[in-house]
Amino acid sequence: MRRFTTFIVFLLLSNIVIAQISNNKYDYFLRNAKVADNSNSRIIINKATGDTTFQAFYNIKDIVNNTNQDFSKIYKGTPFFKNGWYKGTFNTESGKKMEFVMAFNVQKSELYIVEDANKEAIAIRPDAFTIMGHHFSKFEKAYYEVVYIGKNTLLKEYNCNFHSNNSGEKTGYEASGQYDGEFVKSSKLLLLKDEQVTQMPKGKNFYALFGDKKTLIEEYVKTNNISLKSENGIVSTLKYYDSLERPQ
Repeated sequence: MRRFTTFIVFLLLSNIVIAQISNNKYDYFLRNAKVADNSNSRIIINKATGDTTFQAFYNIKDIVNNTNQDFSKIYKGTPFFKNGWYKGTFNTESGKKMEFVMAFNVQKSELYIVEDANKEAIAIRPDAFTIMGHHFSKFEKAYYEVVYIGKNTLLKEYNCNFHSNNSGEKTGYEASGQYDGEFVKSSKLLLLKDEQVTQMPKGKNFYALFGDKKTLIEEYVKTNNISLKSENGIVSTLKYYDSLERPQ
């Protein structure tokens, strides 16, 4: 918990500017990058459908027959945040800011970094990192994106589930046999309040967050036609609440 809170303070005191890599240009140079503890893989675009896919290469050794079998599988989607490699940064324990080309594996909650296209990628788990202008911090064993920092700090949790066509689970691609499975990503908003991560309250329960300012918040949401089902709507409401709490 202390590390997570420290990162929140770090964001409040720092002006972090990360240049977004346009057109995912690093994906071209690093699509064949191999993570040290994984089979070789690459991110490719299906020319027929335009889908971003993940192609994994395997080698199976048959000890009895003393033979090797090489094969590959193609999956719809990828386990990576934004489906690729991007420029990003993280801070070492000594506070030094390091910049690498990196990919965030949402499924494993691991960060992969590589210094250049000729070197093998490695998996690391820093306390916090920034990729594509998105700030992530580790809490317990998972990473959360820090969306908004205030009296009620808004976090986003990302999830990635793999559905294999061989497991009996339906992905919607069984008929064509085009893919061997699919990576399905999802996300949900959470709150960090009083050093506890909790579910985002919905409906009328949302207004209970604002105590004696509840009526003012309800009026603000209604007057500005804000949707509390959207991330932007929730952020706007939290910002307004914080403006009410600041001394004039």
